[in-house]
Amino acid sequence: MRRLVSIAACLGVLAATTACGGGSVPTGLATDQAGPAGQPPASSAQPEAVTADPPLAFDTSKGVSLPRTALQANMGGSVTSKFMTLRDRTGYIIAPESLSAVDVLTGGEKWNTKIEGPAADPNAHKGPFVEQSGPRPPLVTDKLAVGAVPLRMPEQGTTPGYIALAVLAVNPETGAKLWQTNTKIADDQYGISGDRSVTHVVAVTDKAVVASFTQSEGNLTVGLDPATGKQLWERKDFDAGSANGDLVVGVASKVTPDSAEVQPIALDAATGQQKWAGAKATSVELLQADPAMVVMKFNEAGTGHAFLKFLDAATGAEKFSVEGTRNLGPDSYGDCLYDEQSVLACTDSGVLTAYDAKAGTKLWSLPDAAANRVPPGGLTVAWHGALYGYTNGKQPIVLDAKTGKDLSTSVGFVPDWVSKYAAAGVDQDGSPKAYPVKK
Repeated sequence: MRRLVSIAACLGVLAATTACGGGSVPTGLATDQAGPAGQPPASSAQPEAVTADPPLAFDTSKGVSLPRTALQANMGGSVTSKFMTLRDRTGYIIAPESLSAVDVLTGGEKWNTKIEGPAADPNAHKGPFVEQSGPRPPLVTDKLAVGAVPLRMPEQGTTPGYIALAVLAVNPETGAKLWQTNTKIADDQYGISGDRSVTHVVAVTDKAVVASFTQSEGNLTVGLDPATGKQLWERKDFDAGSANGDLVVGVASKVTPDSAEVQPIALDAATGQQKWAGAKATSVELLQADPAMVVMKFNEAGTGHAFLKFLDAATGAEKFSVEGTRNLGPDSYGDCLYDEQSVLACTDSGVLTAYDAKAGTKLWSLPDAAANRVPPGGLTVAWHGALYGYTNGKQPIVLDAKTGKDLSTSVGFVPDWVSKYAAAGVDQDGSPKAYPVKK
């Protein structure tokens, strides 16, 4: 059974795997010949493509295999971790040793850019079990594709080795390497390693690139110059979670010397200066939503009660809050998906509720006994006003994000990524696959 996929950042975000590499083109597919990093493919011919925004059906007769490094799936065929960002017809994939791009309509690799330095967690993409650690999908804009991984830098004589957060920025069209910055996290002998860590890029703006390393033993977030990669600031015991204009909001740990409590705080993305701090909690998870609103799953300090909270990004003032029914830990509220336009849809204890992502107000919910309607069996992705998932009978379905009404019951495939060109996810044996838009 597919599990509900959260778009929490976490991050954005978010996202770890299968065999490392990401460089080979699946055999038996018509593809452009892959070129080296920094150069376009030898052939620029591209097949004609059907597009829709949002798409309501996919052509399952034209499936294309994707690199296994795009995702990790469990033995039941559900995606457990994502390493790919789908933008139009290009999938950008982060692996422990490289950042690569693939054309999802042909399966052809467009470029593969190496990350310099030994991977601290080379097996982050391997294994059939649910594993939440690893690198999260890269963040891609018109100017930059940026990924982050942990490195284990070797000792040099009497100078001890250390763990570093590597952030790589490339040209999103050609893969040409623009810069790589390695930030020291800790010496090996202090107990922090890259194993079972999470690395993710949270913001890419004209002012800063912000990336984080998180592990049970410690966190680190850095702000980097987007043109050169030069470090602008760093903050320990802070995990960035969402980009909100010129602010980055995240979770500060070790807020008091002898407490396990955490606290949401906002930093200036370019300087690292703290702008506001929220209430202390036993756990906080930031969700992707409208940039003007900070949305988080929040377990209240003292009671542990779970809430979905909407805060004004500029001030941290609470705009809207709803209490969840599962008060048993950091993921106790439920799973939430943002459609990248205006709706946040959350499932909690079998109830699917959609919220206005700009105002935090409730739009609709299922089940609806009066209309004889039940919620889907699960949601996997949201995109441009549409919610994609499957019915209780395991059939693909698309809902209107603003109204909750059925948009399509002839989808053909349950996607984990969607663009106007294609859907991507797993086939029956858990292998990554993409299907072009049909309508």
